[in-house]
Amino acid sequence: MLHTESQEIVPVFAIPPPQPPAALAPVIREDVRYYVIEGRSEPELVAQMNAKGYPTEQGRYWGHTSSRLGWSFDTKAVAGRCHLVDPNVSLTIMTVLPQWTPPPGTPVPVVGKWRALIKALRHHEGEHAQIARAQAQALMALMLRHHSDKSCAALDASVQAEGRAIMHKSDAADAELDRRTEHGATEGVSMQW
Repeated sequence: MLHTESQEIVPVFAIPPPQPPAALAPVIREDVRYYVIEGRSEPELVAQMNAKGYPTEQGRYWGHTSSRLGWSFDTKAVAGRCHLVDPNVSLTIMTVLPQWTPPPGTPVPVVGKWRALIKALRHHEGEHAQIARAQAQALMALMLRHHSDKSCAALDASVQAEGRAIMHKSDAADAELDRRTEHGATEGVSMQW
């Protein structure tokens, strides 16, 4: 007599590891604020910008760009590895610039110099804004690239260390831009009379 044992099929449910995060982009908000200056001569405009420009510990700047960066992620242990989930990068860029409406009778050369100055100032502050944008994109790319590790502690430590290096590099690029351009002076951020 042939005897067969019946095998009971037991369903096995495994939780697949999370997929690498989808190609996400940082959320970037940009705002430009103006301070109003008055006058019809170069010395008057310079005096107004010196008095009303953006205040810092080093003095007042005719234009200024600052950024506020936030980045975060969660980790989840699955199948013996730790995976990065919910990467998030948000950046707010604030630029402050002077605003001037030439009053009637303003000499044409003053208006021309003003236009050159404000164009150069926008360009210089735009360079600072681009450094901030690049930093936000680099942080998001880091989290998309380094999406798993052997443990959550290792993943967190690695991403945090690389993130700090990206932020340090961005701070150095901002300082180097101002050093190299003398805060934009070599790019035309000046008025001379």
